[in-house]
Amino acid sequence: MPSVASLNACDIVSQPGSVNRSSAPQGSTGPTPTLPDRASPHLSFAELACKDGTPYPAEWFDRAAILAGVFEQIRAACGDKPITIGSAYRTPEHNARVGGSKRSQHCEGRALDLYPPAGMSPLEFYKRVRRIVLAKGCPVHGLGRYPRFVHIDIRERADGRVTVWSGTRAWAEMQG
Repeated sequence: MPSVASLNACDIVSQPGSVNRSSAPQGSTGPTPTLPDRASPHLSFAELACKDGTPYPAEWFDRAAILAGVFEQIRAACGDKPITIGSAYRTPEHNARVGGSKRSQHCEGRALDLYPPAGMSPLEFYKRVRRIVLAKGCPVHGLGRYPRFVHIDIRERADGRVTVWSGTRAWAEMQG
C-alpha cells in the first residue's frame, strides 16, 4: 500500500498505517491503540498533540491520516517547504483556555492551523490552500483565513460544501 504522502489527499478516505492495537493496559477490557511516530513524512504525531501535552488520541488515527494527506499536498503546493502547525488536536480544557469555539473541530482531532512557509505571504498561502480544498472530492470541509495562518478541518458535511470564513464571517462554497 502506498504511503500517505504519495496519495492524492483529496482521494484519501482512510489510511490504516501501523497502528498497534495489540497492547492493553493492565486491568483493561480491550486493546489500547498506539500511534507510530509520524502521521506522514513531514507531520509527526507530536505536532498533532495538544499544546497542553495530551497526545493525539490513537482511536482517531484515520482522521490523522486524512489530515496528513491533505497536509502533504499543501506542502507540495508550497514547493515542499516546511509548514508550521500552530494548533491541531485540543482537549476541551485547552480549547477553552485559548478561546476556541465550543464546537471546535480541533477537539475532535479534525483540524489544523497552518502557518505559511518562510518567504510566502499569508495571502499567497491561503490561495494555494484554497485551490486544494475546493478541488472535487477533497475531504476538507472547513477553511478559515486569519491574518497569520490558515485553518483547515475535515468536519463531516453531507452536502459537499466547504464552510469558508475570514475571522468570524462564514459562508459556504461549492466544491469545484
